[in-house]
Amino acid sequence: MVTDDTDLLRIVELGKSYRSRERNVDALAGITLSVRDGEFVAVVGPSGCGKTTLLKIVAGLLPASTGEVFLAGRPVTEPPADLGVVFQEYGRSLFAWKTVRQNVELPLRHRGLGRAQRRELVAEALDAVGLAQAAQAYPWQLSGGMQQRVAIARAIAYRPRLLLMDEPFSAVDAQTRGDLEDLLATLWRRYAMTVLFVTHDIDEAVYLGQRVVVLGAAPSGIVAQFPIDLPAVRDQIGTRSAARFGELRAQVYAQVRRTPEPTSPQPHEVTTR
Repeated sequence: MVTDDTDLLRIVELGKSYRSRERNVDALAGITLSVRDGEFVAVVGPSGCGKTTLLKIVAGLLPASTGEVFLAGRPVTEPPADLGVVFQEYGRSLFAWKTVRQNVELPLRHRGLGRAQRRELVAEALDAVGLAQAAQAYPWQLSGGMQQRVAIARAIAYRPRLLLMDEPFSAVDAQTRGDLEDLLATLWRRYAMTVLFVTHDIDEAVYLGQRVVVLGAAPSGIVAQFPIDLPAVRDQIGTRSAARFGELRAQVYAQVRRTPEPTSPQPHEVTTR
């Protein structure tokens, strides 16, 4: 794999297998990928291809069977300090008995930051996602879209170099989804983060990504990559109605359609993949 000094994330010949008495499952095989510092990469693929498994390994939450992951040149063997993660099931990731401010502040406490610095970072993060007035509310008092904004605020509060997102907008309505996509694009530019974004939605991948990576059926490898040559600043109406957007969407969709879905569900992904 060719890399350079601008690569923040490097995935080298990554594989993941699950072994049990009942069956053996090879989920990922030979995944090699470099992501540049500040790049937005979207990952798509057929149901059950191991997209979530890939993110969990990159996050240090799940060990690889083969291969390695490097973040800023350091091997990932546990969750890195400069990593943020936003999951699909945002409701489960928020603590119902803590206020919005307390939820966002939680990872800052674990990093040992002082009270004044925590308050400043939380206030800025909540303002960035449009929830400055909801700091004292509880998650159960908020809509689904607002809850996901809290999860995003918590992930960006301590300025992660790499943000991992696992289908973060799949559980909200179409209008809210568009609003959250545009919010994410704004935050990505504002904080110069690197984003690895998993989605089932090909239109979403093309709309947000600078590059779209397509995984094949399990045991999954990368079967195609598409540079997205749309304008840097995009909007829901103009961008999605542009001819080039349609061309790129068709190219990605055709590649995904060529890849058959796995014949059996992957562990940990039965309900979400």
